[in-house]
Amino acid sequence: MTTPLPSVRALTCTSCGGTIALRAAGSTVSLICEHCGTTLDATDPQLRIIARAHAAMHRPLIALGMRGVLRGTTWEVVGYLERSDGGDGWSEYLLFNPYQGYAFLLDDGRRFSLGFLLDRLPSYTWGEMELDGEGYKRFGSSYATSVKFVVGEFYWRVAVDERVRVSDYVRPGKMISCEENGSERTWTRLWMLEWGEAEAAFGLERRQREWSRPSPHEPSPYRDRLIESTIIGLIAAVTLLIVAIMGGGSTRVASADVQAALDGATHSEIIRDIELPGRNAALTLTARAEQLDNSWVDIDYSLVNRRTQENFDAYALAEHYSGSDSDGSWSEGDSTPSIKLSSIPPGSYDLVVELGAHRWISPSRSLYITSYAPGASSPIPVTITVDRGGMFAGNVILGLILLLIWPAILLFLHFGFEQRRLSPVTEDDDE
Repeated sequence: MTTPLPSVRALTCTSCGGTIALRAAGSTVSLICEHCGTTLDATDPQLRIIARAHAAMHRPLIALGMRGVLRGTTWEVVGYLERSDGGDGWSEYLLFNPYQGYAFLLDDGRRFSLGFLLDRLPSYTWGEMELDGEGYKRFGSSYATSVKFVVGEFYWRVAVDERVRVSDYVRPGKMISCEENGSERTWTRLWMLEWGEAEAAFGLERRQREWSRPSPHEPSPYRDRLIESTIIGLIAAVTLLIVAIMGGGSTRVASADVQAALDGATHSEIIRDIELPGRNAALTLTARAEQLDNSWVDIDYSLVNRRTQENFDAYALAEHYSGSDSDGSWSEGDSTPSIKLSSIPPGSYDLVVELGAHRWISPSRSLYITSYAPGASSPIPVTITVDRGGMFAGNVILGLILLLIWPAILLFLHFGFEQRRLSPVTEDDDE
């Protein structure tokens, strides 16, 4: 059903003689002639002149009398004014609907916002303004504004150079603005319109999106994508962990006990017939030298494909040291080092192991080695095991990082946008 619009009365400007359309009869208090800019008293049957014409007249972007549908309601533009805080300026259109009353269409040059006067006061709670259960943060400091241009009809007395003091409170998508003029204080709540919504309603050219200078109550363009990518990333990360854990089991394919003579010649052993069927495999080579005592074993691996003679080399160091000093007893080292090989092609392999064991003697006389027998040459037993499968923690961590890179980038962009949006305004000089 189409909302009925008010009838329009034709009046004559007492200054220039031009015809003026009175669109909100009975509600309009002051009327500014759109031909000469003279401010007239709409409550006076003789249209008494309140203020003479402006020095220059120009037409607003949306013409007076233009009708458009915003949020399901048909509005007619009845008044237009321009304000400035001494630096930036913006435009305000006064809209009228006979059943909804008045509304404001605010244009900051980038985005449009639709505002309504509040019929109740917001409350101050925990450092924020609260209205309808929503919190609004203070945006900068209070600032003085003045009217620079006005035309059309208004339900209050308005004139060029009229000054009010404004305090803004914002949240993404909404703003509460308090205007103080002497002892009078009014509160307005603004909703930011979607890109192109106001332009489509009033037949304007659609504006281009740009985020370098956001409005104080502009929603972050990255918020929804951040939430979506975070949810997807977390689901993928959990899936990756589950797959890694389920596929992290290993199977022993070979083992051998070898000997490494202390300070003796390097000893070689060959573990033969290691069968790797199916697809490319991951192998874990582990050396257990649990009888090490202030000594170490250098271990060189060479996994050789018996058919192609392709080899995969690796190195491990088994070591264990202990002693005491002025701080007490100490021990360190890893006597069971593991080496992982990835993407080993299927086939039959021999593992060549070369071992060299050495004693450790502290060069510092202040250290006492708890167990060291000069001349002892008992070989050190080392158990070599080969396990197929298992989870590569580094690959899992790399996968998690890759999955979360995009959410991290969006988080960075979102916080950057919010920082720009909430950057406080500079206090204006009230003089």
